[in-house]
Amino acid sequence: MDIQAMRRARPSARGRVEIRDLSVSYDGHAALERLHLTVEPGEFVCLLGPSGCGKSTALNAVAGFVRTPEGSVTVDGEPVLGPGADRGMVFQQYSLFPWKTVLENVAFGPRMKGAARAEARRAAREHLELVGLGGVADKYPATLSGGMQQRVGIARALINRPGVLLMDEPFGALDAQTRGFMQETLLRLWDEIGGSILFVTHDVDEALLLADRVILFSAAPGRVLLDLAVALPRPRPEDSFADPAFADAKKQCLRLIRQESRRAFERQGGQFA
Repeated sequence: MDIQAMRRARPSARGRVEIRDLSVSYDGHAALERLHLTVEPGEFVCLLGPSGCGKSTALNAVAGFVRTPEGSVTVDGEPVLGPGADRGMVFQQYSLFPWKTVLENVAFGPRMKGAARAEARRAAREHLELVGLGGVADKYPATLSGGMQQRVGIARALINRPGVLLMDEPFGALDAQTRGFMQETLLRLWDEIGGSILFVTHDVDEALLLADRVILFSAAPGRVLLDLAVALPRPRPEDSFADPAFADAKKQCLRLIRQESRRAFERQGGQFA
């Protein structure tokens, strides 16, 4: 199925990401090698692959946290030279300021951009309502559950209306029930706000449930092994896992991940039985 036909209209045409010939090394070890990847405006793209394959490195390069001496990364045609408000980042760890209230955490971005205190707080309240947390604005992060803290993190990332939302295993530390709720919340927000999402996960089910495309990385050094259009209609009901197309895609992903994990293990001197 043509991915362009699958993608729904979005409120914004922003969010095009282009990674070209990107190579990144740490201490002489290659994390990424000549990586090519394009995310179109409005797409939800998941990065999947074995541990250590460079998924988070690729995400951090788009965020502007990683120097990219070899290759290029652009967002909406502009080169990524460092972090910017056109990209919002959500980490697995909630990364909230514990000494600030929930409202102050979400208002932090606009305040750093020069917004007046009243304007920033008004926008923060609107975004807390958007993620269903209007009633906890004056609480401190430590008093909230993990899922609630992550919703605060998402509100904080969205308040600057980024064209691209970058998410590094944001639901990995949550229990199954909370994780399912957060996945539904994210899809609702994506539908309402628009923009592109680049989402790192180790969970094949999560990738196939959320994404328009799943990009499966090879073992390090990471490069694109598979670019899979997820041929499931939206909105995706809870029983999507029973769809034969879901099962076929999952089988293909798991086979390639196991193949790459085996290759990495054997390269490090291990042996499979």
